[in-house]
Amino acid sequence: MNKALRTMVLALAALLSAAGQRLLAQGAATRPAGAVQVWTSDVISNEWSPTAPKELKPMALVGTRNGTFSGKIVVESASTIKGLVASVGALTGKGGVIPAQNVQVRYGKAWGGNAWIYPSGGDILLETPSEVVPVNGRALLPVWVTVQVPKDAKAGTFTGAVTVKPEGAAQVKVPLNLEVADWTLPDPQDYRTWSDFIQSPDTLAVEYKVPLWSDPHWKLIDRSFQLLNPTGSRVLYVPLICRTNFGNEQSMVRWIPKGGNKYEYDYAILDKYLDSAEKNLGQPKLVVFLVWDICMSLQSLNRGLWGGETDTRKLREELLGKGPRVTALDPMTKEASVLTLPRYEDAASKDFWEPMFTEVRKRMEKRGLEKTMMLGIMPDLWPSKEEVTFWKDVSGGLPWAIHGHSGAPSSVMIGNKGLYQIADIGYAAFVYNLVYTVNPDKGRTYGWRNPALLAGYLRNGVLNRASGMDIRELQAFNITGGQRGAGRMAADFWPVLRNSKDERSGSVYARYPENNWRNLDICDWFLAPGPDGAVATARLESLKEGTQVCEARILLEDTLLDDAKKTQLGAALAQRCQAGLDEHHRAMWKTLWNNDEDLKSIGRSGAQTRDPFEGLWWALNRDNRVPRDYTKEGRTLRIEEARKGREWFVLGWQEREKKLFALAGEVAARLNAK
Repeated sequence: MNKALRTMVLALAALLSAAGQRLLAQGAATRPAGAVQVWTSDVISNEWSPTAPKELKPMALVGTRNGTFSGKIVVESASTIKGLVASVGALTGKGGVIPAQNVQVRYGKAWGGNAWIYPSGGDILLETPSEVVPVNGRALLPVWVTVQVPKDAKAGTFTGAVTVKPEGAAQVKVPLNLEVADWTLPDPQDYRTWSDFIQSPDTLAVEYKVPLWSDPHWKLIDRSFQLLNPTGSRVLYVPLICRTNFGNEQSMVRWIPKGGNKYEYDYAILDKYLDSAEKNLGQPKLVVFLVWDICMSLQSLNRGLWGGETDTRKLREELLGKGPRVTALDPMTKEASVLTLPRYEDAASKDFWEPMFTEVRKRMEKRGLEKTMMLGIMPDLWPSKEEVTFWKDVSGGLPWAIHGHSGAPSSVMIGNKGLYQIADIGYAAFVYNLVYTVNPDKGRTYGWRNPALLAGYLRNGVLNRASGMDIRELQAFNITGGQRGAGRMAADFWPVLRNSKDERSGSVYARYPENNWRNLDICDWFLAPGPDGAVATARLESLKEGTQVCEARILLEDTLLDDAKKTQLGAALAQRCQAGLDEHHRAMWKTLWNNDEDLKSIGRSGAQTRDPFEGLWWALNRDNRVPRDYTKEGRTLRIEEARKGREWFVLGWQEREKKLFALAGEVAARLNAK
């Protein structure tokens, strides 16, 4: 085909595509008032926003091999929406077919309730649509389409159609276009972006009214692990004591009294929990055995730890000076009860715990998991030196994990003995002292290769209130800063306790206020209660996709940081890689602050930082660029800047991610070729 003819054909194709989009939009715009409307929504946008563009256009997805990528259609009516049916067939392209079983259709459902506690919009993703009644004259039902791109898919464009049929309205067929880059994501097992999710067996037992550790309960646990698998999270928390801050009623090793202060141990629950995780989540990278909590401390009555809550104070007074609580199992009736053991400082304790934990180590070694073991879990209050020494002897010197407000990164290093110079702190999820890098021209930071296993913890339910865009960029903010990723995120910790009105009123840990961690408590969750078990949320999908982008970033950065590999790329490709990384980096920060001059002025964020915006705020304050009163002016300015940033960001986020995936493909091909 000659150049002139090719130009004419491309122009005609563009014209037809534009015309098709106009026809779709006109179809939505000309429907009579009160009729059902259908439009295509950006997955990082809030469909409830009054400024949301209600344009029906083809669903456009950008992705790469071995990843999952989503699009969203919204159905709106002034009347109740019910009986909605949506379907997608196989996607076809020049390179072959992505089969229909790789395309999942789900329906968004709102949580309802206090907006300060519950996520907004259609966050719960159900396989069957629920009936939606109008709120303030509008009923909205988001339809999510998620494509799992096969590992062996060919690069190129795949097309299909989403058919949406609301009850009592005409069927709407929306074109679906998926662009697949010529790069293969690593399996989630091999992600280098750190994700730490906490799974809650007790929430599932209470929500679905099944006995702990029954067959139906194990199926529910399997399901939660399966949903977490694509995030790359490989962290397990195994309670060896009961009634902790995680809300576990029982310990996973049960103590069987044999008389005369002698015990045998039942490891069945521990074994089965590890089995479920390995089968459904993947090979664990970190297994934290819970052996300590606040109520065991002789300092537990410190007002700063309990805040004046009557129940917390009373229970801690009752437990003051007592030792760990575990689950006892009656050998005859098989009934479980709470057994309070001597304190760890007591000379008799080693005879109780040493044989039990020695067997735990053997079982972990048999699974090849002995190097994943840590002890926990510490908030801001630490166990005493005597308690740490006890567990150093019993465990063979295992490191500890901490979920706290702050600490020195140098303390979170194997070999540094950050815990009283007695034991190592091997993993930390911190609220404060997080590091972020704003302008890459002033120096780049690579948190994903931090020798300390350090993660950022956004507390107080921030991740429930965050937008899809904020969640999508969460991990990128961390790995381009000083953190390996995000920690102390909750999987299935939704409020499951109910009040006298049968309203959701609290999470499972509220049953044990003696281990209340106050503003370090788990107040968000990324899974939701479905009819037969946990289901994913829109926020979980955003986090998964954002993590996939981080893996592309890490491949590019890792290559550029290796002189030999960088030489293999050649100067031109290396330059394009850095430009693509920096473009994505700057766009991320513009979602928080839309002033380019301000963003260029900052290298690293300010000290005592809890999140990217706070770091940006204090860095700007160093130059007196913004008002100093964060409470009064700061929050208002943040909302305004974020609004402008979101509007700008939405215009090009897919192109920026597409560029990173394409560059990752070029880099992988160049390295493999040589």
